[in-house]
Amino acid sequence: EPTLDDTMPDTERLAHFAQDAFDGCTDVKLTYHTVKKLAKTLREANFTVLITGTLTDGVLTILDVTEKQDAPVYGCAIDIGTTTVTGVLMDLKTGTLTAKASAGNGQIRYGADVINRIIEASREGGSERLQHAVIEESLCPLIQQMCAAAKIPSERVYRMCLAGNTTMNHLLLGLDTDPVRMEPYIPSFFLADDMRANDLKLGLHPEAKLILAPNIGSYVGGDITAGLLSSGLYKKPGRSLFLDIGTNGEMALGGSDGFVCCAVASGPAFEGAGISCGMAAVDGAVSHVRYDGGFLYDVIGGKAPCGLCGSGLIDLAAVLIDCGCIDEGGRLLPPREAPEKMRRYLTRDENGNGVFQLTREVYLTAQDVRSLQLAKAAVAAGIDVLLAAKEMESSDIDGLYLAGGFGSYVDTESAMKIGMLPRIEKDKLHSIGNTALAGAAMMALDPEKRGVVRHLTHDCGYIELSGRSDFAAAFTENMSF
Repeated sequence: EPTLDDTMPDTERLAHFAQDAFDGCTDVKLTYHTVKKLAKTLREANFTVLITGTLTDGVLTILDVTEKQDAPVYGCAIDIGTTTVTGVLMDLKTGTLTAKASAGNGQIRYGADVINRIIEASREGGSERLQHAVIEESLCPLIQQMCAAAKIPSERVYRMCLAGNTTMNHLLLGLDTDPVRMEPYIPSFFLADDMRANDLKLGLHPEAKLILAPNIGSYVGGDITAGLLSSGLYKKPGRSLFLDIGTNGEMALGGSDGFVCCAVASGPAFEGAGISCGMAAVDGAVSHVRYDGGFLYDVIGGKAPCGLCGSGLIDLAAVLIDCGCIDEGGRLLPPREAPEKMRRYLTRDENGNGVFQLTREVYLTAQDVRSLQLAKAAVAAGIDVLLAAKEMESSDIDGLYLAGGFGSYVDTESAMKIGMLPRIEKDKLHSIGNTALAGAAMMALDPEKRGVVRHLTHDCGYIELSGRSDFAAAFTENMSF
């Protein structure tokens, strides 16, 4: 406590004692937030305070000063998907996960895929609308929900890492996205990990560090770099195929010697959007279908079926191909053309195409099959281009790793049967969960992991598929079932 004989200013007094308190501390910096509240806090706390900060290369940056109390330091990680936003809240000192939450991406009303959202962003006020939708309607409520579950004020969150595709990152920051969509497809940035959460008014501590997992190309973003980090494939020798299939199909092929990456517009079918009875993989969604003298199905949450999620759609298509209801060209047959035992499940639409009725509420139309056909052909064609770039056959793949919520549910046998995935041995197939969120959490917890991600990003080659004749040929070739 100062006296008439000791008139050192508050900032120097705090810095002096802070430097003594930390081994290896050679310099102390105070943020504006700290300086602004310092005089009042010191005197209300009788000069016994808790400081929160970061010590890097001998420099202690004091982010906050409060009354001495049990005040844990939190970090947040969020996967910004085109359709779904998922987050975790962690104690940065212990690594303990204290809360998690998931919600829809508020931008969905402006388009189910990134191209439609880029078009919307180019309209008058569009960029602001899309930024507001993801921040105010998605991220902020998600953060507040997790902080409420952990019983902490959001001001105790000092670090946040976000993983999203390149377009999501640009829309989040309110940047011009037109160059991403137009030839030669140039994003504004690959790396952006030196911002503050307050720049986006996320409601965290004013000095909370905001990190974005780096992008690789115009359509391969931080969700893939974070995924490669958490999966550990960047350390694995050999040639692994990493797939994160959702509204966008992003993929990487390689290992410890580097990767080659690309992205396809697989459309929203795998997320359940654009399908007559489609829905996300939530309670009530049919997730798996099989035939054994009759149609059997699994429903998420054990509730009454009310729609099809992506994995259920793929299963149902595979079963209907086996049962002779969908021909090789992708036509859903009307009753009179289908096998006799299947006719009771089929009706006709106004164009004479078949409509398959799984339950009273859940059905499949010819247009739904067409949407699936386009989506699976895009994924298969992207894989073909990567294999050709590495001069490989599908049999040369050492392991196929399916990431994301879709990868957790999809039956790989059904996906291979419809021609979406290459036919490879079962022991090479791995479902590895939400690797984007896991990688973002690793980057939030450990600053050294951000250096690892930067390094692996430099070892990733990017193939832009737009306008490539080999992709167009592969897409056409993979249309058939």
